[in-house]
Amino acid sequence: MGGVYKLFSRKITPEIIEEKRQEMIELAENFGINSLLTIQASQELDTLLNALTKTREAEYFSLQKVYRYF
Repeated sequence: MGGVYKLFSRKITPEIIEEKRQEMIELAENFGINSLLTIQASQELDTLLNALTKTREAEYFSLQKVYRYF
């Protein structure tokens, strides 16, 4: 289990998101869906997904600006 600080220590990839999702599922199976550990993992997964979405949106808009001149 990482923490919020470890979430951004490396580039966010679909593989990292899948690892966090699997971690959350395992925690839910072992400790229950309402466990604080499961909820924390879920929140970390949300943070990763939101960050990836923002990164992809920024890349899209950046490319839009570049291709506007062609």
